Amino acid sequence: MPRITEAGKIRQKRGTGTGADYTSWIKIREVNSIGTASVIVDYKTGRKVQLLSQGEVYYYYLLRWDDTVKDIREQFPLELSQTLKIADRLGFRHPKDRSTRMTTDLLVTRTKGRLEAYSIKADRNILNDRRTLEKLHIEQLYWELQGIPYHLCFKSDVNKILVQNIMDVVSCYEWKYVQDKESLLRYKIAHKEIVTDMCTARLNYPKLIDRDLLPASETLAMPRCS
Repeated sequence: MPRITEAGKIRQKRGTGTGADYTSWIKIREVNSIGTASVIVDYKTGRKVQLLSQGEVYYYYLLRWDDTVKDIREQFPLELSQTLKIADRLGFRHPKDRSTRMTTDLLVTRTKGRLEAYSIKADRNILNDRRTLEKLHIEQLYWELQGIPYHLCFKSDVNKILVQNIMDVVSCYEWKYVQDKESLLRYKIAHKEIVTDMCTARLNYPKLIDRDLLPASETLAMPRCS
């Protein structure tokens, strides 16, 4: 399994750039146990996105679907000197060691450049683990000290029907994938030209093709994570 040092990551300019030019601090091939890790292609930028869990995949698609979200940077590195100071102040052992940077799962840029940090976990059972809580507390304080909202989100809270529908329609986000009425419908829904209920059931494309749809001016509210 390939390894790269912290200095090597810096030389490769990981954790820098925005949009299509961003490079994730961690690559999936470098993780010991990839589990449900996935490399997906951002349908708006064409960039390969490194997501280390199924929960990260779900929230990536949910956030990307939100029109107020302009950019998402995954596995975003935190300044080591700052997390060391926070850990020492709290009396916590720094995650992994004192020479390895922590990362935040998703750093989101919304309209007007507003930043929000997201940590994604499988479910609330992780809150019973003291060491996990220490790591999350360091991460939370890091962002709060910068005036950036921090969100702890859980895969178990996700509306999986909505996520699956989003994944389905954005597979036809580019016009080159439109080949028939169904793919055209997916394209129009993906571009918010047609709006329909995405939250309560998997989309029935033959039925949608034959019926009148809601006006495109109406939008669906994205479920918020706490």
